[in-house]
Amino acid sequence: MRIGVLVSATGANLRTLIALGHAEPDRYQVALVASHGTRSPALALAREHGIEAWPGDFDAHCGTASRALTPDARATYRRLARTWHDRLDARMAAWERENGALDLVVLAYHRWIEGNLLTRYRGRMINQHPGDLTVLDAEHRRALIGNDPVAKAMNLGHTTTRTSCFLVDDSHDGGAILCQGPPVPVQPDVDARTQELDQKRLSDRPCLEWTVRAYAAGTLALADATRPGGTHPDGSHVVLADGVPLPLGGMQLTATPAPASEGR
Repeated sequence: MRIGVLVSATGANLRTLIALGHAEPDRYQVALVASHGTRSPALALAREHGIEAWPGDFDAHCGTASRALTPDARATYRRLARTWHDRLDARMAAWERENGALDLVVLAYHRWIEGNLLTRYRGRMINQHPGDLTVLDAEHRRALIGNDPVAKAMNLGHTTTRTSCFLVDDSHDGGAILCQGPPVPVQPDVDARTQELDQKRLSDRPCLEWTVRAYAAGTLALADATRPGGTHPDGSHVVLADGVPLPLGGMQLTATPAPASEGR
């Protein structure tokens, strides 16, 4: 399985994938890394391991969402963001023609994606989200989407936090949830940043490992959304593992992750 990774920050998820490739080089390879910025430590990590790594200039081209305060400004930001990602898609397509196709794209990425990049990798792009996406509001909408889900969960009084890995679609953090990492207890007097770092180690890593292994083994599928029982209350597809429907949240990992391949 050849994996591309879009990165934003420390590279914790990239490190997990690199380790998977080192442990099983005949099965997994991180082949390409790209970022929307120039300063992500993940870019340096990729280069340390001989992986081609592309910095980006997203903010210079698009500005930032936090400064797009009017409807016109937000429309302009979205148009520019789509153009930027379409250019990234074209560059990735050209790279694949020279180097071979990517089987999976993993997002550890702090920008919404629209356009050709999302379309071309549909069904083979997953996102690591540091929030429990099974938490729904009174209208069955996901409550912990977007930025700072750990802080949001703690402000709501949650006693645990966990990572969700989902299949990326054209919604905002609304795709089918494939797996959730083990819940991480919130310790007394801990701040959100420390909690998130603990979550990266204890929930992110097993969640991503399980999902990539399951994807490679071909054990995952989506239920038919047009048939009864094909969707969850939030409107997302039911995920099947070896043909068995999973609850909202997909595979629920505990402290000891279940294997994902034929021996699962």
